[in-house]
Amino acid sequence: MTKNDVLVQQNQRLHENIGEHIGFEMGAKMVKDYYDSFGENSCHFVGRNIIEKILAQPDCIGINMYKALNAKSEQTYVFVGVDNRGKAILEYTVVNDNGTLSKEIGMVANKFLPPEPGEGWFEWSF
Repeated sequence: MTKNDVLVQQNQRLHENIGEHIGFEMGAKMVKDYYDSFGENSCHFVGRNIIEKILAQPDCIGINMYKALNAKSEQTYVFVGVDNRGKAILEYTVVNDNGTLSKEIGMVANKFLPPEPGEGWFEWSF
């Protein structure tokens, strides 16, 4: 798959303030409703450093999270930085130390840690 194969809908309503704190009760209800509807629920852990690297890219206002399968056919996610036009940040221009311009490859992240029961992760209980 090439970057030309990835289609991202342009959405002018995208901005860095999308998202809100919903509180524990609403979060627990939403997770339980999903579990009740589909009979399964899982989470994946992603570290702060890769999220900060994605958000630090020029013009990045947020992250799209795509459900995906890894090489072992396990559910995971792919994170991609998005600009205010809704376009995935797959490359960007930087100024080198000598003043010339060059292209950097945008961050497309995976390698999340799936949960292991009993490892001290927060678990929703139903």
